[in-house]
Amino acid sequence: MTALRLGRLDVQLAPPRVVFAGRIDDSVALGELVPQVPPGDVVLDTGAVTFVNSIGMREWMRFVRALRERGSLVTLERVADVLMTQINLIPELARNVTVASFHAQYLCSRCGGEAAPLVDAIAHASDLRELRAPKLPCPECDGTMELADFPERYLSIFRK
Repeated sequence: MTALRLGRLDVQLAPPRVVFAGRIDDSVALGELVPQVPPGDVVLDTGAVTFVNSIGMREWMRFVRALRERGSLVTLERVADVLMTQINLIPELARNVTVASFHAQYLCSRCGGEAAPLVDAIAHASDLRELRAPKLPCPECDGTMELADFPERYLSIFRK
């Protein structure tokens, strides 16, 4: 495993997995990372990404595009909530990638609890295609949590 620091972003290369933690912003030149990712399919884990800005999104698009252009199949796992929002706004970000799991803001109507649980996009694929967010158990009261955003906006990348 190789650990790198790109600006305010920590990157761990453990082929075929690349794990990101921190901020994807104007301090990050993700293009430098492409040659260090071995050829073949790649899994990008962004579960620990805490912030993304517009310049960071430009770098992310260039990074994922370069991986796809060299023939890699790209799977996104544990997509951070901040990145998921951007992926739904910018169609290029979802093009030719598979989202396996993602974090989303959920709210419990019983206790008012909030959480960002991990949603298994493969297990819930049929609901997600219909823009239905799965209902998940509340970690506070065992009630039922629901997506705290508009499914039409937050889940649009799953519509086929």
